[in-house]
Parts: sequence; C-alpha cells; structure tokens
Amino acid sequence: MDRTLLDLNLNGIGSAAGGEYRHVRLDGVCKLLSDVSAETFVVNGHGSAQGAVRTKQFTCNGKFTIKGALNSEEVRIDGMIDTGSVNADRVMANGGLSSEGDVESELFELTGYFDVEGLLNAGTIKISLHGGSRAREIGGEIIRVRKGKDAKWNKLVSWAIPRLNVQLEANVIEGDDIELEETVAAVVRGNRVVIGKGCRIGKVEHKGELVVHPQAKVDERVRN
Repeated sequence: MDRTLLDLNLNGIGSAAGGEYRHVRLDGVCKLLSDVSAETFVVNGHGSAQGAVRTKQFTCNGKFTIKGALNSEEVRIDGMIDTGSVNADRVMANGGLSSEGDVESELFELTGYFDVEGLLNAGTIKISLHGGSRAREIGGEIIRVRKGKDAKWNKLVSWAIPRLNVQLEANVIEGDDIELEETVAAVVRGNRVVIGKGCRIGKVEHKGELVVHPQAKVDERVRN
C-alpha cells in the first residue's frame, strides 16, 4: 500500500468520508460514509461504516457496524460487530459477531455468540458458547463447539450477550473432525463425530468414529 497515504484519526463524535488511508483509528462515536481501505483499522467505542472495509488488521474494542463486506487478514473483536460478510485469514472474537452473508476464514475462534445468515466456513472452528448462536451452514476441517464457562468469560462484554438459551442452531454442520455440545442441527456430516451433552441432531452421517453422549439425542445414524 502506498506509504504516502494519510492517517485517519477521529476522536469524540464525528464522521469522515471513505477512501484510502494508511491507518484508521476511531475513538468515540464515529461514522465513515463510504468504502474504506487501510493497513490497520482500529475501533474504540461505537461507530459504523456505510460501505465496505478492507484492511490488513481489523481491531474492534466496542461496537461497530459495517454495511458492506469486511476483508482483512486478521480480525480481532472485543465487543460486537455487525457486517455484510467477512473474509479473513484469522478471526478471533470475544463478544458477538453478526453477518448478513458468509463468514470465511482459515481460523475462526469465538467466545460469545454469533449470527451468520449464510455459511460459516473455516479450516479450524473453535466456539465457546455464551449466548444463542446460529448459522445456516457450518463447514470446516476441525469443528469444536462447547458451552462456555463463566469463569473464563470477559466481564467487560458479558452484559451485552443474550445469556438465555445458550445453544447453537444450524441446518448442516460438515467437517472432518467434529465435537459438539448444546447444538441443534438437521444434519451433521463428518469422519470422526462426537455428539455431546445437550445436542439434538436429526441425522448424523459418519465415516469413522461416532460417540453420542447419554444426554444427547440423535434421530438417525448413518455410517458411510
């Protein structure tokens, strides 16, 4: 990226046009009026971008809404973001993530909750549930979904998370190595599959090992 680009720093309450910047930092209540690209993009507070955000490193400490797509090598969230879609190498979230479209990443680690209207797709998916979560489909090589423990929860953002009905809902979950807790799904498809406590699954299709917890329900089991 061109090193002659200027930085964008907003403090307090303010807005700015989109465009290309070197570094973007938003402190307070801020709004960006169109697409933005930058090497780094940092949010401290509340704000929104009316277009897409493209950056190498996206960091949100607070709450931020992106009307378009978020494209970033690394996404770090301590709070909540609401976006059109996500395409990243790594997503590490402590809080909430909502997406109207797909979320694609090599690594997806989340403690909190998520709402993905499309496909959640990552090589490795590790989820610690602290609120009701859902995705239309989930796909990955390694998928781990567990009910979170309050002792490990970040109290700075826990006030904003819907704590009731802590479970994951999905139509299809497909991967190579799958371990689930507190999950409701129509179909789970994989090689090694562990259906843990609190799960309700319509059909499990597995090639290798299948383990089902006594406090889980699986209507149909198919070995391929």
